[in-house]
Amino acid sequence: MILTGTAKSCKASALAAGLLVFCAGVRTDAADITVVLPSNSGPYAEAYTGFTAAMPNPFDLIDLSRPGAAPPEEAHYAAAFGAKAAAAEYPPGTHLVYALTPVTGRGRLWHEISMAPEPAAALAAYKGLQPGLRRLAVFWTAYPGEEYMADLSRAGRQAGVQIISARLKGPDSFPDRLRRLMGSMDAFWLMPDPALITQASIMVLASFSCANAIPFYAPTAALLSSGATASYAPEFTEAGAAAARALLVMYNGGRLPPVTYVEKITLRINREMNGKCNWPVNK
Repeated sequence: MILTGTAKSCKASALAAGLLVFCAGVRTDAADITVVLPSNSGPYAEAYTGFTAAMPNPFDLIDLSRPGAAPPEEAHYAAAFGAKAAAAEYPPGTHLVYALTPVTGRGRLWHEISMAPEPAAALAAYKGLQPGLRRLAVFWTAYPGEEYMADLSRAGRQAGVQIISARLKGPDSFPDRLRRLMGSMDAFWLMPDPALITQASIMVLASFSCANAIPFYAPTAALLSSGATASYAPEFTEAGAAAARALLVMYNGGRLPPVTYVEKITLRINREMNGKCNWPVNK
């Protein structure tokens, strides 16, 4: 299903009605910009809200949960939220910004909104929370990739934090790797890699963290309720706004860095479990 229109007119109508809607006004011609969502619910709805607030240009909305929905044959500029949207078939030459998905391969005209925070900013946040942080183990498998890990290591050298790259084959590797890292790390950080995030793996990480007073830094604030110590991760709404800004740069012929990091990020802390787990973090 395709909804066409202008972000500003849709937003004004929504405010007037006092409702959250997923539309973009009413237009009679196709827009040059297309937004593709797996569905207009959950994190994708939040990302779409952020995109709409930051995008002044007309755009079309495609909801892939609708029967027969697909990107248009002449999609010149598009924003894709989620793995299903990023995996859809786009016409050759489409300038695509993708977010909320661990895409590892990129088209020539594709641009990533990272699900991970900018390395130096993340280390500053975690070291501010845990002043004694000197050795940080980082769990990942495919995403965010070797380039991110190299950037993180460089940022670590600047911050006085040794980055221990702990690349795993899968979530079943956690128990053994945690045992081997015991005594060699001051905290561990799980990357936003869906291949490693399961209910069982989070339980293992949270239990180990609390039992050994080693902080567990999570890829999303949602995991604080499962026992993680803290998270410094992009909000879905902010990722949507970042996608809109990046797409506007592309639309206007500007140049972008290889990856865009969401700038507005809040450090969230699990203060409820802090006393029980005795994590060496600021109270």
